[in-house]
Amino acid sequence: MDGAGIEQGRRAYFDEGLLPLESVRQPVLRSWLRCTDMGLAQGRLRGDGPLAEGELHALRQRRESLRRLCRPELEMLAGEARDTGSVVILADADGMILDTIGDTGFLSRAAQVALRPGVSWTEASTGTNAIGTAIAERRPIAVHGPEHFFAEHAVLSCAATPILDPRGAIVGALDISGPSVSGHGHALGLIRLAVDQIEHRLFRSGFADCRVLRMHDDAAMLGTAREGVLVFRDDRLVAANRRGLSLVGRSWDALDDTALSELVDMQGQAGRGGAQGRGGHGMGGEKAEEGRRRGRGRRRC
Repeated sequence: MDGAGIEQGRRAYFDEGLLPLESVRQPVLRSWLRCTDMGLAQGRLRGDGPLAEGELHALRQRRESLRRLCRPELEMLAGEARDTGSVVILADADGMILDTIGDTGFLSRAAQVALRPGVSWTEASTGTNAIGTAIAERRPIAVHGPEHFFAEHAVLSCAATPILDPRGAIVGALDISGPSVSGHGHALGLIRLAVDQIEHRLFRSGFADCRVLRMHDDAAMLGTAREGVLVFRDDRLVAANRRGLSLVGRSWDALDDTALSELVDMQGQAGRGGAQGRGGHGMGGEKAEEGRRRGRGRRRC
């Protein structure tokens, strides 16, 4: 979406009360509608300050397992962030920023718009932004410049992916943010790859008594972070990753309610490249319907 189109969409939505279906991407527009429903409005950016040092220290201690799990990817992405004048951000499932690492110059500028540890970046607190919107939508998303709900955040270009545990619960979010004038077209791809690696490591423990089915269209990818994983206990599906569920055409609702025998033929068809074992409905239509419901009362444009 071009910058002129977004600015036109902002005027339509915020000044004229219209629903700019053509000029604003659907995930962004859904987020604007959620923010409006929560009472957020331009010119009323909430000024909640960061947690006190002691509170932040206590929060980090409570989230130490998440921070330790994500540390390799934070360090890996830090070099890329420094090279592009950006920062890598780890937030918890509540959208609270735990750690930032990257370009020191941008870190200081980011702090001016409260993009710093100890600040909540949920949609309810900060409007449309990559961290909060990725958590709300349960999907990777990039938010560029004026796509942010609050005009003050138009200086940012951000990309984030939620981190899901093997039961589908959100445990955090990983983000790359930088100045909107620079553009970061590859940021979302990097973040998605990093989160794939993080989520893949979550299957290393806790499933010793389970049968783990690993699959991919390309057998050479088995054992990598790109494989699909399905976990069965007593031949009942109890855990998975996103790719595994996608390969068998199921959603997270299938956990605890699906038998191995129900998926064998489907897996054989979807995972043509190979599978290893040892001894759905998509969100797009659902989210689109949510957006239509929330947009009632606004004339489309």
